[in-house]
Amino acid sequence: DELQALSSLSDVKQTSLVSKVTRTNEVAIQIEAAFTNADLTEGYYMRTLGLYALDPDEGEILYAACAETSGNCYMPAYNGVTTSGAYFRLVTTVGNADSVSLEVDPGAFATIGDIQELEKEIADLKAYIGYTDADIYGVEVDFKNNKFTRLAGAANMTPGEMFDDVECFGGRKRVNLTDDGVELSAYGEAGYTETGKLTSAVVKDGVTYPTGTAVQVMVKQPKFWYKVVPLETAPIKYPQMEEVTITGVANAAGNITLTIGSESKTVTVENGNSASTIAGKIAALSFTNFQARQNGATVRFVSRIEGKRDKLSVSSTGVTGTTKSYAEAPANGVHMRKGRYYVSPQPKAGFKLHPAFIVDGQEQEAIYRAAFEPCIYDVSASDYLKTDEQVADFTSGTGDKLSSIAGAKPCSGVTQNLTRANARILAANRGDGWCQDYTISHSATEILMLIEYASFNMQSAIGAGHTGRTDDGASNMSELTGATSTLGNKSGAVTVDLDDDLEIVMVSYRGEENLWGNIWKHEDGINVLAQWTHAFYIADNAFADSKDDGSYRLVDFPMAFTEGYISAFGYTEEFDFLFITTEVRGNSSLPVGDYNYSNVASSGWHIVISGASWYHGAYAGPFGRSSGTAPSSRDRDISGGRLVYRKAKNKAA
Repeated sequence: DELQALSSLSDVKQTSLVSKVTRTNEVAIQIEAAFTNADLTEGYYMRTLGLYALDPDEGEILYAACAETSGNCYMPAYNGVTTSGAYFRLVTTVGNADSVSLEVDPGAFATIGDIQELEKEIADLKAYIGYTDADIYGVEVDFKNNKFTRLAGAANMTPGEMFDDVECFGGRKRVNLTDDGVELSAYGEAGYTETGKLTSAVVKDGVTYPTGTAVQVMVKQPKFWYKVVPLETAPIKYPQMEEVTITGVANAAGNITLTIGSESKTVTVENGNSASTIAGKIAALSFTNFQARQNGATVRFVSRIEGKRDKLSVSSTGVTGTTKSYAEAPANGVHMRKGRYYVSPQPKAGFKLHPAFIVDGQEQEAIYRAAFEPCIYDVSASDYLKTDEQVADFTSGTGDKLSSIAGAKPCSGVTQNLTRANARILAANRGDGWCQDYTISHSATEILMLIEYASFNMQSAIGAGHTGRTDDGASNMSELTGATSTLGNKSGAVTVDLDDDLEIVMVSYRGEENLWGNIWKHEDGINVLAQWTHAFYIADNAFADSKDDGSYRLVDFPMAFTEGYISAFGYTEEFDFLFITTEVRGNSSLPVGDYNYSNVASSGWHIVISGASWYHGAYAGPFGRSSGTAPSSRDRDISGGRLVYRKAKNKAA
């Protein structure tokens, strides 16, 4: 009440000009101002702040006032050495914000807000002009013209040794990590082992870890900051789709002929064939620029390319059905056509800490990613299962544990129920902080590979990987981990001679072996809702299948609707760190060289697997994923997710 009665302030100690005025809504404005003690000869406590305004009828009036009640806001006198200051933001209501004249005296102080806004504008300008800082490393990718240009500190650099002095690259190293997350010996140090147990005692921070202590072989990844600058984008569109639905059992033998444009395809139908059987035959047809997807008795032919195509027509005997067309329509997000990707081991204006180093809001100094594909530690036998024995105990808390060691065949689901959810249990059984590799974490390695090699095609840059094997159709044909042990923390490929005179190649990127090839790996922290639109959700903790809430966030662009070689990744500012495929018009070399599988044969929830396996050839790569797998699936060519450790409590979904 006393403040409302004021018409002026008495005993005014200091006056400052308004630095900035901003409309916050239709009835409120935000005033920014700063005070310093540069000319102050006597200190004082700030008790009341008044805002004076110029009324067209009455002249200068006290428009608003507020009181400081803590008693701690003291402005000292200038002592000739140290300048002190106070920065104020005052939000006040007005009858109509549009009627307020937003004029700022040019002699006013620049506030913290002014400086921060200017820094952001400068950072954005630098991003588009191109950074020149020696401790920023980048690459410009022109997806349309298949051109890669090194930027800033990475200009004139070549992969390998020249990046070794950059902490986020050369600071990566294989280390032994206990189940409690204690980092013991690193590659090349005394006591380091890749057997899964210490072979000699190791002393760390005054604590002795005896021979036999369980340790996993992990790659320590120091934190880094990143920035993605979209230079050219194109809108993502839901594709044209032609739908045919079979409405009953075939009442006579006959044919169904489907025509799209100049292409006609025919299937033979037997009397008594069910609707889903007939739909399955139709889904097996191949049309240029269309990919078939079956969901029960319905088949949709999804256009692989943008632009209106001819509609589907059907003629048949003995079969009843309906057809429907879906026109091309706008979707959220954009395809990246040309963009710049930067990283720095230091915080930079306009850069963000990579989200792989933020877990449930907690910042991580480093994360640890598995050096090797997972095998299983058998708790009851106190030993590692090195030949993919199908005996895993998936009991939460007391069951077996996912592992990262050399000399073991990666685990699989030949007969055991190694679903992504069960592999998640095995990872968590190792203790707090342990989980499977997840999309956000995986993206940290992806951007580093891209910038170091100025390429997405790691098969060409590093090696094909174990991808050219003839599949036997029955067994887990992945080979033992550890072929790249001699490489240590370096990238490269190692040729392995098998007993049957067959040579294969195993690869490593700075300590992470077989990120592509050998066997598919589960990727956690991503759920795909396949309802013809491929919406997907990501999380950094509290992982669970078939979930779109809690820790999971909807990514505001859809995955690619058809499968093929990657030609574009999606982009929005919030999810600029992701390398998720949104278009498949590339080839086995450019612009990415990896294959995206998205031939989802059913609606509902799906999981993601990555990297491909021993028989996928040029399709394989660290940027390739498949979203066609149901959460309940397990298979001989799918392993668990690679281990990841973060210093954070495991949270329930």
